[in-house]
Amino acid sequence: MIAKIEASSTDWDNDAPASPGIASVPIHLVVVASVGTARPAALDLARRLNLPFAEFDAPTIGLRLLQSDTQLSLHDSSSGARLCVKFDAAQIRGFRSQRDPLRRAIGPGANDVVDATAGLGGDTVHLVAAGYRVTAIERNPIVSALACDGLARARAQGLLDTENPRWLVGDACSLLRQLDAQPATIYLDPMFPPKRKKSAAVRKEMSLLRRLGVGDDGATDLLEVARERATYRVVVKRPIDAPPLAGGVTATYAGRLVRFDVYRPKGATP
Repeated sequence: MIAKIEASSTDWDNDAPASPGIASVPIHLVVVASVGTARPAALDLARRLNLPFAEFDAPTIGLRLLQSDTQLSLHDSSSGARLCVKFDAAQIRGFRSQRDPLRRAIGPGANDVVDATAGLGGDTVHLVAAGYRVTAIERNPIVSALACDGLARARAQGLLDTENPRWLVGDACSLLRQLDAQPATIYLDPMFPPKRKKSAAVRKEMSLLRRLGVGDDGATDLLEVARERATYRVVVKRPIDAPPLAGGVTATYAGRLVRFDVYRPKGATP
């Protein structure tokens, strides 16, 4: 799913535990710009992300994080690719199907779920719409800003609760160990490209995320930590034809293009 989300980074949980390991992005690759009357918001965003600010009409090389009066978007000056995040009512209604394989994989034994690889927030909102209380963790601050921009606009339209999901920025391995309570289920979606043919839009989105340093490094280590911290199960999203992330899968729930592998927490009774 191509996430097209809009929200404000002010939705980040400022009272969350310290967030070590936040992914750093070379500042020469990304600048913040504004259009319309959004200059103050763009300047504040640049300060919080520790990125340079450039005027809208200034020539740029690389990526531009553009703050307008209505949304935040990421632009590639070389290819013209553009990425924003938007959730709508029809999309959220579609996430509520009882036959949804993600919902079946998470299972009835979990009310609280941690999406430890939240990315642009698509699966996070999917889980919220399915009725779970969700804590989302994303280590890349620019990806988080884009996701939170979409969440804020969805909330402004009354599509999402103001406190669900909770959004944390930082290294998931560290933050999972710092949560006040162990979550029932931890959900992982490592960024492994599927072998199926992708649309041009998906390829552009993936290319932009790769340029921000988003990848699947440390996925197996994160799975190990997740199995230490979850009390009910760990669910891993995989392309339908990809091998498991690791051995020990106890159940699989397949959709048309992806499947969800279930792992028991460490120490759980077989």
